[in-house]
Amino acid sequence: MNKYYLYITGCDMNYSDAERIATVFNKYGFSIASSEKEADIIVAVACSVREKAVHKMLGKINQWNHESRIMNQELNLKNPIIMVTGCILPEDKKKFEERADLVFSIDDIGGLERFLISNIQYPISNQYPISNEQYLSITPQYQSKYSANIPIMTGCDNFCTYCAVPYTRGREVSRPEEDILEEVRNLVKKGYKEITLLGQNVNSYGIRRSGGTGEIGGVNIPTNPTNPKYLTNPENNSEFVGLLKKIDQLEGNFWVRFYSNHPKDFSDELIDFLAHSKHFCHYIHLPLQSGDDEIIKKMNRHYTAKQYLDIITKIRNKISDCTITTDVIVGFPGETEEQFKNTVKVLEKVGFDMVFISEYSPRSGTPAAKMKDDVPHEEKGSRKKYLNDEVLAKSVLKNNKKLIGKTEKILIYKKDKNGFWVGKTAGLKDVRVTKVVEGAFFDVGSFVKVKITKATSWGLEGELAQ
Repeated sequence: MNKYYLYITGCDMNYSDAERIATVFNKYGFSIASSEKEADIIVAVACSVREKAVHKMLGKINQWNHESRIMNQELNLKNPIIMVTGCILPEDKKKFEERADLVFSIDDIGGLERFLISNIQYPISNQYPISNEQYLSITPQYQSKYSANIPIMTGCDNFCTYCAVPYTRGREVSRPEEDILEEVRNLVKKGYKEITLLGQNVNSYGIRRSGGTGEIGGVNIPTNPTNPKYLTNPENNSEFVGLLKKIDQLEGNFWVRFYSNHPKDFSDELIDFLAHSKHFCHYIHLPLQSGDDEIIKKMNRHYTAKQYLDIITKIRNKISDCTITTDVIVGFPGETEEQFKNTVKVLEKVGFDMVFISEYSPRSGTPAAKMKDDVPHEEKGSRKKYLNDEVLAKSVLKNNKKLIGKTEKILIYKKDKNGFWVGKTAGLKDVRVTKVVEGAFFDVGSFVKVKITKATSWGLEGELAQ
């Protein structure tokens, strides 16, 4: 039996894509290999969002080619076939094509199938026709037995000046509502406890925007492009919230989250729904990127710091126990010390539960790459460290301490090296269960209630509630 191995980098969307790739290989009689060395085909699901990730992937492919050539010459075996897919910029595709046997677009499942039929020698019967279906409609081979990611749309029409996604995944395409609901229903029937709805901008599910261009940082880019593939044409989150309401009506004991959100599309309607929902976690990931209006404009983000803070205020007023996380980029072209301090001010006002901080690096093909990258590498690192150590650590500790004495429902996901069960709250906070009945055993993927007894900046501890 032929074996394949999946090497995945990047975001949850790439991991979800890999589950659909696995379906194709399983369809044609392949089995999953436990390592690259066992594989007849290695599939790299790449990420072009950052230059460093591309260099790492190229290095990995070079390693595979070198190691397999030496080992297989000694054993008189064929070298493994190397494939690359995922988020790939055109200039990166050329580099991958020089090293790999096949580079294919993630939505070109038909191309992958044609390659398998043409290059792998084993019988193919008529029951395995080449598929021309949209790849999002393929039933994935879920990697977990209790937690699943469900893409509800792909691509992005926002064209943030630093981001490669519109060029790697294309314009936004929303998945049909009934397909999403059917996938959720099937997962709930199988006992899945955690479902995450994915999209580069989930809030714009189903929206058709009017066209337009503008100059950002001296570069003309689409600011509100047209996508004829959208399902409907609402002016707000109605289509998205409508989908969430239908999911929320399903019976069962399960959690649902969704991301990533965009502040310019985050509506009052959505906040009102979350405040009263049955299955949706009080967890919101709302990328800020910068707290300075001039930098936000150069990023083509379409909101101000005040507008962002107004959204946070509405969330806090409606959902007092909501966990809020964000993304921040430090050292964007032209960012002064004063502008960085404006970001610090916003972070301190909000008091986030987590901030994912990136040091800006130019990405070829994006508008920001034409701007002068004038913040020194050392300064970027210093700003990142300050946000982590002096701002985030304090806000996380303060928020976590509020949970001491409270009973939280957690989802068990592992047993750590010290023998303690570890779970996560609805707000994705890790909880180590330090006190249980002697010999107690929990199934991974089960819910338990824990009384929080200790809080640190990066985790919680608790004992099994009576």
